[in-house]
Amino acid sequence: MAQTAKLKKGPIPLYYQLERTLRKRILSRKIAQGAPFPTERRLCEEFGVSRTTVRQALMLLENSGLIRREQGRGTFAIGLSEERGKPPYELYGYIDDLFLVGESTRLKLVSKRLIRAPEEVARDMVIVPGDELYFFEGVRSFPNGQSALFEAWVPRRYGADIPVGELKNPLLLGLVETLARETVKRAVQVTSAAGADKRQASIMKIEEGHPLLVVKRIFFSMKNHVLQMAITYFPGELYQPMGKLERVIS
Repeated sequence: MAQTAKLKKGPIPLYYQLERTLRKRILSRKIAQGAPFPTERRLCEEFGVSRTTVRQALMLLENSGLIRREQGRGTFAIGLSEERGKPPYELYGYIDDLFLVGESTRLKLVSKRLIRAPEEVARDMVIVPGDELYFFEGVRSFPNGQSALFEAWVPRRYGADIPVGELKNPLLLGLVETLARETVKRAVQVTSAAGADKRQASIMKIEEGHPLLVVKRIFFSMKNHVLQMAITYFPGELYQPMGKLERVIS
């Protein structure tokens, strides 16, 4: 297939550029809803990128609900229906900034159990449903006395050696990196809102129904191995992320 789009090497990752290009094709219906999606091989040839880059872009599209993968059949475009509304608004930042914020907190893991990945968790972590994971629950404490409920899913081979109790390093991810002997390269973050249920309110010492900011993060290594997925439930007034946007001018 002749190359129809050119990706530029620079500060914007190639997989993100590719995801943006494919997203536009879906939303503009250049790839019709329900139509077979180009294969990984065809996308590699068209854009001159590696299969890893293509898979990262497809993962973002799948997480956004724009494509559907069916085992044995292939990948299909879904598009956006009126009920689903507009595509999600996405921002990019730096993992190091997340570490700096977390270092001022304390994390106590209160429970740990070995589970098999439910379908939703497996989809988010890009693993096979039924894979064994360790599921952790904990409480993250902040200098102002407030707290947030913390949940994490870690592959069995890394989670087995993680103890329950207060961690010396307030970032569970730092411990996972050490055990995996791999460094986090990228993360996918999804933010939503919810009201605290009875259990969450009791743990966080807030009123039932109190507004929560729910932050889900999936972390991948430089080798594209999933290291951890974590969901943190923050009291709405505690966590107020700020983004800075710039225009890329060629």
